[in-house]
Amino acid sequence: MADAEQARQQAEDAANEALATAAGRFVGGTTHPVDSATVMVVRDGTDGIEVFFLERHLDSDFAGGAYAFPGGKVDRLDAELDDGRWTGIDPARHRVALGARSDRHVIALYVAAVRETFEEAGLLLARRADGAPIGGDDLASPSFEQARTRLATRGQHWDWRGWLEEEDVVLDLGALAPFSWWTTPHGMHRRFDTRFFVAAAPPEQVDALIHDDVETTDSVWMTPAAAVAAHEAGTAVVIYPTRCNLEALATHASVADVLEAGRRGRTDMRRILPLIALVDGVPMVHHPDGGPPATV
Repeated sequence: MADAEQARQQAEDAANEALATAAGRFVGGTTHPVDSATVMVVRDGTDGIEVFFLERHLDSDFAGGAYAFPGGKVDRLDAELDDGRWTGIDPARHRVALGARSDRHVIALYVAAVRETFEEAGLLLARRADGAPIGGDDLASPSFEQARTRLATRGQHWDWRGWLEEEDVVLDLGALAPFSWWTTPHGMHRRFDTRFFVAAAPPEQVDALIHDDVETTDSVWMTPAAAVAAHEAGTAVVIYPTRCNLEALATHASVADVLEAGRRGRTDMRRILPLIALVDGVPMVHHPDGGPPATV
């Protein structure tokens, strides 16, 4: 099954590249996209849903300086987390929507989402094994701060599974709801096959959220409309997939509404693969559904 899925995806990528080349829209070489996961952490505000944004470091290899959601690449160890250290989902239920090769692949995507959100935003979607919530005091403790630092340290690969055992932490994968699936266009120097999730900021942790000062340099809560408006005004950089996800998020009235939509499969989970075009020498992105070109 895994081989058949890989062959299908490779054929799809080859077809899209050929289409892009024929249309004169292909720029540069291409690489196979790397699995990644990102999380829109949300809360209810006075003007509707608010989203937690991180400002990526200007030196970041991908989307430097942009407002983004916490997230990153799936690690091979994410699929190997002991079953006693996660709860909340039936992996088989999500295989089709997430385009996963196996139940372990589903678990890896969810675990990566939780791990990266802890590393980059300081929020840990988890509980103690006895059911006790993880709160601000936990996140501020030396053990949790050191774990986050070790995850964020560049050039170091740290297996956090031993720490989860020591702290008796169980990841709450059920706190995440699938929202969308985007793949970086052909022609980009780095490509990601990204599953977007949405999660409510736990009340006992919401005041503890802060950027990591490694890959990100600032953090802010904004409504989806305000973030898109800031991009259009030139006061913020919000890349195209982020803008599209914000526009979709803005159609939901509350956090409860968007979580229910994600869990019931009422969001657009198609694999979206835009095309890059040069318009008057400027790289622009085309949504596969059509419409006018947009800035990358």
